[in-house]
Amino acid sequence: MKPNRLKEGDLVALLTPASAPAKPERVDGGIKFLKERGFRTVTLPNTGKQRGYLAGADSERIDDIHSAFRDQGVKAVISLRGGYGAGRLLPGLDYGLIGNNPKIFTGYSDITTLQMAMMARSSLVTFAGPMAAVDMTGEISDYTIRNYFKIVSDGWKGEVSPPEGEKISGNGKGCATGISAGGNLAVYCGIMGSRYLPEPDGKIFFFEDVSEPPYRIDRFLNQLRLAGYFERAAGFVFGKFTEGDPGDGPTLTQAEVFQDYIDMINKPVITDFPFGHVKDLFTVPFGIRVEIDSNSGTVVYSESAVD
Repeated sequence: MKPNRLKEGDLVALLTPASAPAKPERVDGGIKFLKERGFRTVTLPNTGKQRGYLAGADSERIDDIHSAFRDQGVKAVISLRGGYGAGRLLPGLDYGLIGNNPKIFTGYSDITTLQMAMMARSSLVTFAGPMAAVDMTGEISDYTIRNYFKIVSDGWKGEVSPPEGEKISGNGKGCATGISAGGNLAVYCGIMGSRYLPEPDGKIFFFEDVSEPPYRIDRFLNQLRLAGYFERAAGFVFGKFTEGDPGDGPTLTQAEVFQDYIDMINKPVITDFPFGHVKDLFTVPFGIRVEIDSNSGTVVYSESAVD
């Protein structure tokens, strides 16, 4: 289920499905940026509330999501930030409402839970892309913004080009075609075994993570392996993994951990894809057909993600 492309003058709803922005001025900056791009904005009623590390009660955040999808005037729903707490909302969402009112839904990090649930339960194409109070304010990356609007407004499809000076690599095990899925690795693994994830068969999984020490990345990759993903998926695309403090004592490096598991995957694997908690972020639509070539290190979006 593809949403309609975003056009100048369209109404964009902003909400906080997980944590609240720590700095209100970043919300203002995101709103200003979108208005300067020619869009109208509406901030959902419960945005700005705070309950500990959550942006208000679960019921309030669910109400905002439902309101945004119910409003026929809203054409895109963009998360202000990630954080923690979106996974708590999954049992309370009306997936029929979401599926019957397809809109551009954008975010990353903890928003992974909502995107995979919408894919599994509503068949909605969603977008792991820039968030309004994170990537659309302050020091804004032209690469991130240009490629986001190219995808959601122009309906772009084609081969992904990395930022200048970067290179996408592969494991040299051929090509694969499949439907894109994935997101933040830790968040994805946190809901594994639930009914809110798509089946892995025939999928190409895009994964990224931030501030995780090597042993935790090891744990998550092993969880995918034990769950049969290495056999059932069509291929993998690993984005940026910023490394956390491994603590005292001996450790494997992050590179050694990845090499151990990539050696176990007898499927095409792409590495160093520009996706994650980084300044230069290439938007990943979840639910479209993609092609990867691990010999040449290329990733191709085979179809537009919007109608």
